[in-house]
Amino acid sequence: MAHDDSPTLVPAAAPPPGAPAPAPASRTALARALDTIRSLRAQLDAQRADQPLAVVGVGLRLPGGIDDLDGYWTALAAGRDLVTPLSQERMGPFADQWAGLHRKGGFLDEVMDFDAGFFGIGGREARRLDPQHRLLLEAAWEALEDAALPPERLTETRTGFFVGITNQDYDDWRPADVDAVWGIGNAICYSAGRIAFTLGLTGPAMAVDTSCSSSLVAVHLARQALLRGECEVALAAGVNLIVSPASTRLISQSGLLAPDGLCKPFDARANGFTRSEGCGIVVLKRLADARRDNDRIHAVIAGSALNQDGRSASITAPNVRSQIDVIAAALADAGLTAADIGHLEAHGTGTALGDPIEMDAIATVLGRPRGGRRLTVGSVKSNLGHLESAAGMAGLLKAILCVQRRAVPPLVHFRTLNPRLDLAGTGIAIPTEVEAWSPDDGRYAGVSSFGMSGTNAHVIVGPADVGTAVDIGAVDIGAAAGSGAAVGAGAAVGTGGAVGTGAAVGSGDVVGAAAGGGRAVPVAGFEVTARTPDALRVLAARYRDRLATLPDDAYPAFAYTATAGRARHPVRARVLAASRPQALAALDALAAGTPVEPGEGELTDLPRAVVDLPHYPWERRRYAIVPAGSAETPAATLRLTAV
Repeated sequence: MAHDDSPTLVPAAAPPPGAPAPAPASRTALARALDTIRSLRAQLDAQRADQPLAVVGVGLRLPGGIDDLDGYWTALAAGRDLVTPLSQERMGPFADQWAGLHRKGGFLDEVMDFDAGFFGIGGREARRLDPQHRLLLEAAWEALEDAALPPERLTETRTGFFVGITNQDYDDWRPADVDAVWGIGNAICYSAGRIAFTLGLTGPAMAVDTSCSSSLVAVHLARQALLRGECEVALAAGVNLIVSPASTRLISQSGLLAPDGLCKPFDARANGFTRSEGCGIVVLKRLADARRDNDRIHAVIAGSALNQDGRSASITAPNVRSQIDVIAAALADAGLTAADIGHLEAHGTGTALGDPIEMDAIATVLGRPRGGRRLTVGSVKSNLGHLESAAGMAGLLKAILCVQRRAVPPLVHFRTLNPRLDLAGTGIAIPTEVEAWSPDDGRYAGVSSFGMSGTNAHVIVGPADVGTAVDIGAVDIGAAAGSGAAVGAGAAVGTGGAVGTGAAVGSGDVVGAAAGGGRAVPVAGFEVTARTPDALRVLAARYRDRLATLPDDAYPAFAYTATAGRARHPVRARVLAASRPQALAALDALAAGTPVEPGEGELTDLPRAVVDLPHYPWERRRYAIVPAGSAETPAATLRLTAV
């Protein structure tokens, strides 16, 4: 008889009365898998929450024509006072209304000028667009250029945008024919929405208004979004423009403006601040991600915190206990102590009420617990004035420079310590000249920004080399130039603006060295690209001047940054040059508009190595609305400015 190998089916025993039915085996396995996923996610979240952020890009516009970090440091180190009288041109159609008001401040140049065509914005819409939003567009683009992250690469990641913005002065230019274009162009929420729309950013995007602390609050919110994994890249910004006398009139009535137009923080003569304008943007990534991607790191943000004054003496009065708490919370968030802070960039408005309260808080939480070690305290408002919603960003960028250069610039207008400030036993010092920053005094800088609305923010900045080094051997070079092929529809600019399609400049075949890697790599050349032939020539000249200052072994980094680190525009020139001298000669020809013969060869992949290059040469026109009832003619609002 054949043996039956089929399995024997035995009925399962019935569960006792009232007992729950057992879960199916498949559901139990799924539950275990979900538990594992939750555990791994919790571990990842914990790792994210513990790491610093890297500042990988910066864009800025500040009084005195400052538009990069080098220019900012030069002004700070020289102790420049960048406060000037408001020009007649900047008064616009409100000259009569400015009479009798404070007219000294930290002003930008002509803020109605804008390269609308670059961003695909028509003339009518540009005139109805708040100049603050225009400024954010250009500065955000420059920040991404500084980070060597062209916008087309950001479409592959979740990128957030957080901006501190308060003033709406342009609403006083309201035309007679107000429409939806005007409304969208001036509402604060659209300052973030327009940047996200124009650059194709898909992460969180929001405008923040906490008065004077707005931009540092934006940095904190960007940091939270990165650490929670809501985005892989975040831009944090602050902007402030003064284009109408109305807001100055209101602030004048508060008695907070200094009669002499000087901001004198912590000085015995302190009697108020002066208003200022500008814009600053930082591009942020998680530090581990920045190192993995071989980004250039300006500095790190080690910790941050927010709180509120609550029930202080008045709704606009500062609260010393809250200021102590917010600094202590940021220290705890960074895992640092008072001894780790060597410089404090104060809110420092130079007011009779604010200065003593802030210095009391600094002395309590940072000064006295440090055992007498030196702590320098400064305020960039002494140089620039009070940038209000962008003030925290101006302070943050100054702190980044101090950390980079291990030096602290002087506090302008400081003569005699305010007698109401008690610095006994604190180690606190007010620098009156550029001072070397000893690592024995701590490697980090704190930045404070306190809003008149009561919202306080504090951010801690450290040098780029903090934290445990990670393996960056496997660098993501997915956006490296050329992908082994020629750079598409290249162009060389000929005399008189003629553009020859497919032309390249120069030739040669020598070896360069990747910046920072010590690894010899061949460089075939690079690409110069712009929106118009005129802009291309200007950019080539700027590249030539920059390359002339670089050593030969930085040429591969120059070639990578120019090609893979910048957006590609319709007008392009492929420069075939395997050495720095050849590249300089080719850029000379390109800048001069000299006709060149098409070269042969292809651009090759280069490892990611980022070097500082000049930003895009904007081709601006003046776009200013004609306010209702104004005698100004529309023709006066059109003016081509230099590239």
